[in-house]
Amino acid sequence: MTATHDQALTGATAAYLRCYPYDSWNMAPHRRALEEHAQRLGLRVPQLYLDNGTSSSASRPQLRLLLAHVSMGLVDTVLVPGHWVFSLNPATSHAVVAFLRAAGARVVDLPKPSSAPGASRLAG
Repeated sequence: MTATHDQALTGATAAYLRCYPYDSWNMAPHRRALEEHAQRLGLRVPQLYLDNGTSSSASRPQLRLLLAHVSMGLVDTVLVPGHWVFSLNPATSHAVVAFLRAAGARVVDLPKPSSAPGASRLAG
């Protein structure tokens, strides 16, 4: 499910995914991994913001919506598979993470496959 404007998101956990080219499975394995990680961390079930079939250099409507929700204080934790999901350009992805943190959100990456179960790496 993707986020909509009328959902009650106060203090919500979000998950952001972007895939290019389009994934007909809507990134189900990635979504499941983010949901399971949220559960391990004791977080709420994340609201999914999915830009499916969208290049990191194109307009990303769900990312814009996520940024707006974080800015409004509706989302306080953002789960991602890695910072690359925001952009393949390191400077751009760093700027997005910095914006989210400045707006008061934690950005939590999925642990690397070699990490211990339940381990978390906070964006810094």
